[in-house]
Amino acid sequence: MLRLDRLRDQFAFGFGSTPRIVEQSLEIEQNLSAGMTPGLYRIARVTLSVDGDGEDVDPQQFSVTFPPTVIFQIRSAIEIPASPETIAKRAEAIIFRRSLLARKPHIVSPLEESDEGLRFLVRVFGVGCLIHQSQQLEGFSIFPLGVGLSHRDMWEIVNGFLESDGSEPLPFIETTEQSFQASTPIFVISYEQVVADNVDAAFKYCAQHAQRVFSILGIDRGQKPRAFAYVVAQYDTNRWWHEFVFPGYRGNFAVDFNPVETGNLIERLLPRLETSPFSRLIVATYADATAEPEYGFAVLRFWSVMELVAEHSIPGGKPVHHPDGSPILKANGKAETTNSKHGRVYEYILAGGTYEMFGNYVEEGVQKTLYIGGSTSTSAQSATEAIALWDMVRAVYAVRNSIAHEGQFDIAKAQAGDEYERLAVRLMTGAQGVTPLEYIKWQARRAIWREI
Repeated sequence: MLRLDRLRDQFAFGFGSTPRIVEQSLEIEQNLSAGMTPGLYRIARVTLSVDGDGEDVDPQQFSVTFPPTVIFQIRSAIEIPASPETIAKRAEAIIFRRSLLARKPHIVSPLEESDEGLRFLVRVFGVGCLIHQSQQLEGFSIFPLGVGLSHRDMWEIVNGFLESDGSEPLPFIETTEQSFQASTPIFVISYEQVVADNVDAAFKYCAQHAQRVFSILGIDRGQKPRAFAYVVAQYDTNRWWHEFVFPGYRGNFAVDFNPVETGNLIERLLPRLETSPFSRLIVATYADATAEPEYGFAVLRFWSVMELVAEHSIPGGKPVHHPDGSPILKANGKAETTNSKHGRVYEYILAGGTYEMFGNYVEEGVQKTLYIGGSTSTSAQSATEAIALWDMVRAVYAVRNSIAHEGQFDIAKAQAGDEYERLAVRLMTGAQGVTPLEYIKWQARRAIWREI
């Protein structure tokens, strides 16, 4: 069930129930929560699961999508029920107001009024983030474009070389084409009304705005997408401009259960990015880290996020402690403090309260568990192996330092290093299920949510 909201239909309620067969129809009865917000709702989709019949018929699922015109009212006890005609008119009014909000002008500085400059339609085409449903926001919309890019041009280039070399050309394999398209999901951000002095100002404004949206998608989906094409048209003329750039993609997190959560997220975070340079910095740093293909460089970038937020909120000179309150000491017996970069990041993670991570792995046929967190906790005592939070942070920092100073984390050299370097090697090369990159990426993502 979806609620008709100001900008988009919001997920409201989902349930599972066994239908009754009544003549040629299926009927489902469901009691709704008394706490549901009064308003207009619609049923978006129903999935029917049909049990198999013994060995002859396999279980099947059928999805039924309802048209957006099937709308009903949820009202408070004192409200008078609305007629079907009134409900239809209210729904039409909501849809009309949405269209106006989607076309709200973006007025580009130094202009201040919508009637001062030229009007442009700007489309920014992105690749590298799978968006399942259109997202309408104030002043712009995001539309998924289905299949991704084709590998046919590359196939033709390869075959052109092979033929010139006297070799047999490669066949065009449809499954390869499908895999390539699936790995390059495409979408477009449409700015319907951009008011600017000239096309360059309109283009620059939308390119910067889209990058902030991409940064939010980088948090939401685990990888920052990239623009690969821009198309700008000037209203009341036949003038248009375009530009193509090269994109990339490596996969992103699974879609949220709420299909409009991406739009909600952008709507919630974009004003913060517009007004807070620090928020823009940490979000852009995180998003760039998600697009970094090299392991060590990604660790360095995610650590940079943690270092930025820790310096922003953790004072220096404070002694650090294990989760059980016992002091953390240096080899010379002096207390570790937040004066060091790793001490400050450690304190930030500990203060956040969510620092425990578990890994499961099989070694010599035996199921084992890894625990990262407080070494005296119950979870630590029941795990096959427990790594103290301080040790994990130091292992990540060891990788970060090697990358920052030498450009690489040399496994052979680190095996002869200190205990934290050796721990990093063991986690990177073993099967424990948790690596320095996974841990620091998880913490960096949590830090973004805490700060913005």
